[in-house]
Amino acid sequence: MKKQPYILPNIYMKRDGKQLTIKLQNENSGPYQLLMGDVPEVKHIQNVVAESSTGDFTIKIARKDLPKYYIIKSAESGFATNIFAERVIPLENAINIRDMGGYAAKDGRFLKWGILFRGDQLSKLNESDQQILTNYHLQTIVDYRSPHERQFHPNKYLPTVLEILNCDPQSSFSEAAANVVDLKGENEKLVQSLENGEVPEKYINDRGENVIESYEDLVTSPIAQKSYGRMLKAVVRREALPLLHHCRGGKDRTGFGSMLILLLLNIKEEDIVRDYMLTKIIRKERNQLKYDLYHKLVQKKSYLDYLMAMIDTRESYIKASINKIYELFGTPENYFQQHFKLTMAEINHARDFYLEKGNENGK
Repeated sequence: MKKQPYILPNIYMKRDGKQLTIKLQNENSGPYQLLMGDVPEVKHIQNVVAESSTGDFTIKIARKDLPKYYIIKSAESGFATNIFAERVIPLENAINIRDMGGYAAKDGRFLKWGILFRGDQLSKLNESDQQILTNYHLQTIVDYRSPHERQFHPNKYLPTVLEILNCDPQSSFSEAAANVVDLKGENEKLVQSLENGEVPEKYINDRGENVIESYEDLVTSPIAQKSYGRMLKAVVRREALPLLHHCRGGKDRTGFGSMLILLLLNIKEEDIVRDYMLTKIIRKERNQLKYDLYHKLVQKKSYLDYLMAMIDTRESYIKASINKIYELFGTPENYFQQHFKLTMAEINHARDFYLEKGNENGK
């Protein structure tokens, strides 16, 4: 049974096999209708698949039939939600591939669903996963992983993909994966780096200061500038959409890239941070597993604190990047123009393309 970590502020969603439970958290009275469609546009979401007096719905939608997009409305009151969908795509061998749609922009518009996706690695997808992602018609893949990662863990084939952009920012997050083939080897290498004195003493605690510094460094790093600049050009040019950008775990390199996209599109900071923090919920079980593996290799508390800070997802990490942008450039628009050489016309055209009006009473 998988509960979605976040859809929209007023939508709860949980999947149990083919059964999908959707709940509207709203004070308005019903009755309500659940409308469904295959395309994330209001004119294509007209099929009434369920009715409810309370706003609670249970329907059956197989994973192989995704994507589906929904609106809940009340004909009597005129209430209607914005478009929504399953944010985290329910795959078997990838846990953090998700639609970036639905977030609120500062000007009152909302990010369209079904165009921009973020994720973890695609190397372990099975045939069922590949078919589901093929249904989303992904055309551009942006891969932030290092050449070593791509060599030992190549992405599975998706027939709809027209362009693959290898955009390794060569950050400390990329370096952590260097010369590592499997999880056991990675854990052993991290522990050895602590025991061999390779990590400065000031970082060996639970504060995550080295991670914060890495997030700040990505803001101005020349190599990251080139890598993320390629990704942003692909987003702005809109030539081969939908676009999925990913790394290995979908946390750091992808988290920074997602922040850039959302900042470019004028999304509210609270939603930028929310999008980043969803990884903490999604990876909770995985991180507990990693902690248990670390604990078998080392017992020293300060070492364990450091290791967990490395894999944790914290607001302070992504906010460090956002704050550094404001500190150095004053505004996001200045940052994108001066650092990535985007024009204000390109930025505005991107916002007009990716953002749409919502239902006034369904935000």
